[in-house]
Amino acid sequence: MKRNKAAALMLSLGLILTMAACSDGNGNGTGNGGKDTGAAASDPTNAPAATGNDADASAPADPLGKYDPPIEVTAVRGITEGTKFADGEAIDNNVWSKAYENELGVKVKYLWTTPSAQYDQKLNIAIASDDLPDITPVSASQLKRLVEDDGLEDLTSLYEQYGSELTKNILSQDGGNAMKSATFDGKLYGLPNMTSGLGQSHVLWVRTDWLKKLGLPEPKTMDDLLKTAEAFAKQDPDGNQKADTYGLGITKDIFGFYAGMEGFFNGFHAYPNTWVKDASGKLTYGSVAPETKTALQKLQELYKNGILDKEYGTKDATKVSEAANGGKLGLFYGYFWNVGWLQDGKNTDPAMEWKPLPIVSADDQPAKAQVPFAISTYYVVKKGAKHPEAAVKLLNFDYEKLWGKTAEPNVYNANNGIGIFEYALLYGEAPRKNLDAHLHVVEALNANDPSKLNPEEKGYYDSLVAYRGGDNKMWGNALMYGPEGSLSVIDGYAKNGGIVDDAYFGAPTQGMTDNEATLQKLQLETFTRIIMGGSIDEFDKFAAQWNDLGGSTITGEVNDWQASR
Repeated sequence: MKRNKAAALMLSLGLILTMAACSDGNGNGTGNGGKDTGAAASDPTNAPAATGNDADASAPADPLGKYDPPIEVTAVRGITEGTKFADGEAIDNNVWSKAYENELGVKVKYLWTTPSAQYDQKLNIAIASDDLPDITPVSASQLKRLVEDDGLEDLTSLYEQYGSELTKNILSQDGGNAMKSATFDGKLYGLPNMTSGLGQSHVLWVRTDWLKKLGLPEPKTMDDLLKTAEAFAKQDPDGNQKADTYGLGITKDIFGFYAGMEGFFNGFHAYPNTWVKDASGKLTYGSVAPETKTALQKLQELYKNGILDKEYGTKDATKVSEAANGGKLGLFYGYFWNVGWLQDGKNTDPAMEWKPLPIVSADDQPAKAQVPFAISTYYVVKKGAKHPEAAVKLLNFDYEKLWGKTAEPNVYNANNGIGIFEYALLYGEAPRKNLDAHLHVVEALNANDPSKLNPEEKGYYDSLVAYRGGDNKMWGNALMYGPEGSLSVIDGYAKNGGIVDDAYFGAPTQGMTDNEATLQKLQLETFTRIIMGGSIDEFDKFAAQWNDLGGSTITGEVNDWQASR
């Protein structure tokens, strides 16, 4: 599931930073350590908590109150590849599971776990068999299916009654779209795994020591970028007298978090894989827009001229990062934290320098970075679960221990190269957490006063001070959270209206469920053929096929959704 992919990416970052996230400054008070004052825990027999049908939603409830006696909830989950545990620990025996039981009075019993790659398949079988646990992480399409099958608890009043101030703050920071995406006919059926769409917009990563060596300025336009990419490919920037460098990185998937082409396409005002409004206000799919054809034609030219790796079609993000670390690549688009994957190269070659820049435009209109709808996972409660409010309280607890006033980053987030946050049953973070951390850290650096920083921010501050003192191992942090870091680029997007949000954030439509896999496969195959030298006219054929194979139906459904809002 994408939830686990996101977690894996965060783990990669955490391993580099060797520090963890903590409070976002909007925390709520801690639990009182005694009995929950709400309906569920006041019953010593552990009778089912009052549901939305018969609970007084205004009744007092302690969001972090401990169940006494303890309760048990069942769950299932995927395990991200590479997840590490300390000696003697496991997914059902670790700091999180112990804290759930000792501090919240909730024992989590996993009915099954599976590698993340097999999670969807196994969960779909469980859904078809009506064999769900109390709490389940699901995708948007699975959420919709379970709602239609009347298989989930209505969490509306439970969220209002038990949700902590911190939880409600985090889940509302995107303007409410995350919660709306989990709401059907006015009823809340899932708790979104909150994350940042803005943090998934692209910046342009440029190897600046190569710019200096070749006497080139930082690229400010698409023409500048193309000239720079050609120079990096053909003017021997590594000085080894061999034609073994590439100008612009690209992965076999074409789009993605590292060396994806979203930022490049955005420079041509194309927004692939995103729903955008046309001049009439109707929603259209960016992948079939004429601007996308223009961007593809330019990539075809770059491939033909040796600016792109001729073997890119076989290389994933990891392989591209190896080329960048190995001194064979000088430009790529990607997320703000991609510098974390460049730290090994910096350690090997201290003279290597990269800089994050805003995406560049192909004309006189400013480029705008596309921002995806970031929610891909929801936590749902099986209809008839004995304690449906426990899911809300577990999420409160997770947020408090990760980002609240009593957060302990070294205990609950990451330590000694281990991503401890991965063990939490529910997860999420404020959409602006990293951006706000950058702003607070820069303010503290300017004032030489870190006293107002929370523990996470203080860790970044300390790492920047260490980098300025000569510790190159903190270089990656400086290029994210520092004054000219990648988060400053994203801050510029946000302040200057330089973003294009995905305009569709509803549940997958029937057309998407039926046809999305086919359409994505068609797109990747067609775009790859065009880039590698196929006729650009294939794009027009692709657009027609996309409509015929379900795209037209999806477009109608998406616009019906917009009209109904």
